[in-house]
Amino acid sequence: MAPYIPQSYLPNLRKYKYQAVDKSLISRYVLKEYWNQLVKIFPLTMAANMVTLLGAVHVIVAMVLNQIYAPNLEEESPRWVYFAHAACVWIYGSFDAVDGKQARRTGTASPLGELFDHGCDSLVVTLIMLLYASVCQLGETWWTVALVFFALTNFYMATMEEYHTHVLFLGYFSGPVEGILCFSLAAVATGMYGPAFWATDLVGLMPLPQTLAAQLPQLTLAHSVVVGMGLALVPTVYTSFSNIARACREQQKSVPAAFSDAVPFAASIGSVVVWLAVSPDVRSNHLVLFLGFVGFAFSYIVGRVIVAHVTGAPFPKLNRMHIPIFVGTANALAPTFGAAKIFDAHNEVVLIWVCLAYTGAQYAHFALEVIDTICSYLDINCLTIKHKPAAALKKSS
Repeated sequence: MAPYIPQSYLPNLRKYKYQAVDKSLISRYVLKEYWNQLVKIFPLTMAANMVTLLGAVHVIVAMVLNQIYAPNLEEESPRWVYFAHAACVWIYGSFDAVDGKQARRTGTASPLGELFDHGCDSLVVTLIMLLYASVCQLGETWWTVALVFFALTNFYMATMEEYHTHVLFLGYFSGPVEGILCFSLAAVATGMYGPAFWATDLVGLMPLPQTLAAQLPQLTLAHSVVVGMGLALVPTVYTSFSNIARACREQQKSVPAAFSDAVPFAASIGSVVVWLAVSPDVRSNHLVLFLGFVGFAFSYIVGRVIVAHVTGAPFPKLNRMHIPIFVGTANALAPTFGAAKIFDAHNEVVLIWVCLAYTGAQYAHFALEVIDTICSYLDINCLTIKHKPAAALKKSS
């Protein structure tokens, strides 16, 4: 098996410098001082990656609670569960915002930090969207599928943009800030008033003439969250492509070639949509399990892009994580072409479990291998501080 980071690209790790642009007004004027004070609770002996990991663990805890009380994303949970969801996701977002500050104050910033940070983010984004669907009681429906896929598309485009521009761009509304804030407020509101208010007809709340209101599609508050994300995604994707095109022209690189890097992701999402469309039982009864496997596959695909970014390697195209997606889609489409399914409707859940096991194991292998490679080359540890810089020693004394 070829290494995830070829030896010839390892020297680029020492040349890498993280760059980011954050245009969020909430970050600048509301949360900045909160983050500056929050980071001080962590001792200078704690590695920044440990802060990242602790934040991600809170989302996993919230997801476990959700699987206990609302496994189908439509059950009403005890009110305290919604408050727990809000707290867990807020803590995750807060820790995610200060892990970079912790790395700088301890003098241990490294390419591994960005990889570990974005790797955890790519894993939990699917979980947070499933929690959102549960809070809004969207259930195992196309609405939940759209919610998750909108978030994954936004994340992939941001990662692809960073690869080509060498800058992580966060706009006026971004998932790590405004997205986390919106979820936390939504979960708190659900804890206070119950999830029933999400079924309120949005059109009915508008002061519209009855004749006009009758012509508009029925849209609940829960559905408006999904529609809003979809509408917000359009300018976000456009901006990403625009920034990529500008960067390619400045670097005298092919713009069409850069744009083609989105094709494997689009093919993956398209294949998954087709699979769900021709397998209604999967969509209606096993969607959480299904999206769990898709989440692992997505994290791996995005992780390979991040590794290529910090090492200066070529952009990764198709890889072994596309195999379960395309195989599952082919199995689902077999009757369309006059062939029999290997895994029929009754046994398709077995295939999903196999895909989940495969993608989970493959992602774990990728993560551990890459962490070991980078730690060995840079002579650092992942979750502890191996060599404490003199500046940090002076601060702690």
